[in-house]
Amino acid sequence: MLSLLQAGCQAEPTLTITLGGDVILGRDGQAIFAQDPWGGIVPPKSLTDSSRNWFLINLESPLGSLAESRAASNGYNLCAPLDTAEILKTGGVDLVSMANNHRDDCDDPVDPYQELKEISVLLEGQSVVLESPGGTITVLASDAVSKPLDMAALLAAVAEIRGKTDVLIVSLHWGVEYAGEPTPLQRDQAKQLANAGVDVLWGHHPHVLQPAEWVESDDIEHRMLALYSLGNLLTDQTMTYETRHSALIQLQFEEGEITQLSFQPLVLTQKDGRLGLAYPDEVAIKQISNRLGWAEILESYLNN
Repeated sequence: MLSLLQAGCQAEPTLTITLGGDVILGRDGQAIFAQDPWGGIVPPKSLTDSSRNWFLINLESPLGSLAESRAASNGYNLCAPLDTAEILKTGGVDLVSMANNHRDDCDDPVDPYQELKEISVLLEGQSVVLESPGGTITVLASDAVSKPLDMAALLAAVAEIRGKTDVLIVSLHWGVEYAGEPTPLQRDQAKQLANAGVDVLWGHHPHVLQPAEWVESDDIEHRMLALYSLGNLLTDQTMTYETRHSALIQLQFEEGEITQLSFQPLVLTQKDGRLGLAYPDEVAIKQISNRLGWAEILESYLNN
């Protein structure tokens, strides 16, 4: 990981998470990646003897198969064959959010709870608790693309969970595809989640990076890190500069507060017919950092 900030003395154990963007493993029931696409870019599982690093991604491709009559859908069906699940395991993924608008793309889906036994599966309206020596992380998910976001229900779920976990993350599938900024409605909803005590808002769906920001609660007692969109992580959407770029965000917590944050810029490349992740050059790193607004995130953190 490219560490851009390490603040304070790290008391052990800590809570650590790495957040990634959209993962698309198949189209029309066919696998996208013929080989391991990670390129050696896998977050370390253990940072210290007592600190576990949890790796979370948004999985756009449900696992299963398609009927022959639906085998050609112009690429908008993201059903992926079952064996592509090995890519998630190779990458060290710990949790997949499947609360998104493609979750029903397969005609004959497999049960993700049975097939992804080593990986936690997050579905619409559900929560997953990740336990580590440093405490608990609870992740709650909603899909705001297939239908309007039920903000009242989401806030009620947050209120139910908030006092029972050390760190609360809300995973939201939302926003406008390929848009460079979140909408005013998204920013209003982010404010409501900050007021409710959410620690991290983890957004996905636009397939491009959007500026992250700290969102302060009205009483100025709490602030939330809003990651509106981390872009594409693994996909075949290499058609534009923006869709090829993404970032992994790593956060460490002590007593529910972020004590260290870093980011790893990434680029999707096509080399010798092989599609996969690579480390970007200095020019791309600067552009990714600027689109994410990373300098502003760090400055606000240091001045808080």
